[in-house]
Amino acid sequence: MKVRPFRHDDYPAIAALHCNLNIVWPERPRTAEGWAAADRNRNPKCLHSRWVAEQDGVVVGFSSYGQSSVDYHPQRFYVNVEVAPAWQRHGIGAALYDQVMTALLPYDPRVLRADAFSNLPAGFRFLAQRGFFEAFRETPVHLEIGAFDPAPYAGQEAALAKTGIVIKTLRDLESDRDRDRKLYELYWETVDDVPQEDTRIVPPPFDEWVTWGLNDPTILPDAYFIAVHGDTYIGLRELGRDPDNHVLQGGLLGVRRAYRGRGIGLAMQLRGIAYARAHGFPTLKTCTAVQNGPMQAMFNKLGYRRDPEWLQCQKNL
Repeated sequence: MKVRPFRHDDYPAIAALHCNLNIVWPERPRTAEGWAAADRNRNPKCLHSRWVAEQDGVVVGFSSYGQSSVDYHPQRFYVNVEVAPAWQRHGIGAALYDQVMTALLPYDPRVLRADAFSNLPAGFRFLAQRGFFEAFRETPVHLEIGAFDPAPYAGQEAALAKTGIVIKTLRDLESDRDRDRKLYELYWETVDDVPQEDTRIVPPPFDEWVTWGLNDPTILPDAYFIAVHGDTYIGLRELGRDPDNHVLQGGLLGVRRAYRGRGIGLAMQLRGIAYARAHGFPTLKTCTAVQNGPMQAMFNKLGYRRDPEWLQCQKNL
């Protein structure tokens, strides 16, 4: 077995290996093309590198480090190690992890983060043996659109409209010259109240956020919903398409503090479900923190099914 730097022709192998591990969330590319596109679209300020483990010329594992533009810090890195099931417990994961740690030394990392999953307990044990602890846990969920009955919620948007609150799309608001700036401010106000590993994520510069928050190719302008009261943006629901599967993916759902408790979040959820039905998406996927009681209750109410939990693990150096 040898560990070597990743090459472009390794994309099919790592995509196949990842799919065979039954990792439900977070959604990562499921095809070689999708994985290559994700790499091309990385924020250039975020460091990233990847290696593969070969056994007799066959890729049996891979590892990487990277940084996130959402919670960027020059000394915070996300690390990942994946090994084909038939080759686990042969020291391959350990070798791949050691390669990552050696490569990170020049950057003086202070915090490492890695994913584990409740349906893959060996992964958490691997991380725990290396000093990681569970810092946060989220519940991935999915809704089968064909089984959802919208009848009990008829009139939800009409009731809001009587109070002056309407739901529009990103495309509907193109004529508002301040749209992107308003969304930026709304986005980070709502993110500030979302349970997360850190007490607060520092917002990136406006132009950088627009690049990945509004102009990412997976975002659907007609499925990005904004609740508006007069000229004020008061809530948003991000939806986008999975580039590798015919699945609608949910991102942030948030409402300004002063407007909560009026059913605005529910109305935006319903609009997203209606969009999925109208455009032939069989499944809507999303995720929320286990501590987020209101969102968990909404998912229960609408009939979302739970998938294996996503453990966000951390090691402080």
